[in-house]
Amino acid sequence: MTNQLFNLAIIPLLIIAQKSPLDALIFNQPPPPPDKDTPGQQADSGTRGPCDAPPSDSETDKQLVAFIPTLEKTRNSLPETHVWGLTQNQHPTFWFYLPATATSAQVAQFSLENETNYQSNFQFNLPQTPGIISLTLPTNEPPLEPGQWYYWSLKLYCQTQPSTPNFFVDGWIQRVQNETPFNSDTPQNKIVIYAQNGLWFDTITELANLHRQTPQETETAWANLLEYIGWESLTETPILPCCTLEKQ
Repeated sequence: MTNQLFNLAIIPLLIIAQKSPLDALIFNQPPPPPDKDTPGQQADSGTRGPCDAPPSDSETDKQLVAFIPTLEKTRNSLPETHVWGLTQNQHPTFWFYLPATATSAQVAQFSLENETNYQSNFQFNLPQTPGIISLTLPTNEPPLEPGQWYYWSLKLYCQTQPSTPNFFVDGWIQRVQNETPFNSDTPQNKIVIYAQNGLWFDTITELANLHRQTPQETETAWANLLEYIGWESLTETPILPCCTLEKQ
């Protein structure tokens, strides 16, 4: 009887839940850039007149949004919104929310210039549905120079021969060069390292790409990152397979 009881004894199993490094993702924003003549604009509701689109009561369906951190500053006693981020990528990716009121825009223009002698203008085709889009600087463009600040802008025009954009956002980006490359064994750890070092463009690009593949595993981290820039309301917005920049 004793042997039977021993053989039937149940040894409890310890089940340890594996937590993702992204569950505690915290972005460390670096110090703001020097004062710029053009501080930046993170969102635009198309006050110059939205393009033809179904009416909507939701404010998020009306605003073009740049997924980039902001900082409120005061210059000459007037408030300014500074929009900027860092990258270590030579050809970084920019992320935006395209509202329903802008999906029928006829011209979409992205521009990038530094403070010395570089300027490029690009066009791209917009999707027909609202959502999150990305714009990657083409690899045949000169790489961003480390330490230089670049001014970027995104303009959407409802007409084919525009003069004033109907939607407009802009800001600044700087490439930093690390003496020691960031190495990681997993995409999750790479995102955490980027966030800890204040590399906004690399953080959101890696997380967005991973979120497309495993949305349930990255849902909390994605929501936290969008909350950091004030747009947690767009957490459930689909990430669209768009867009490709073409040199003008």
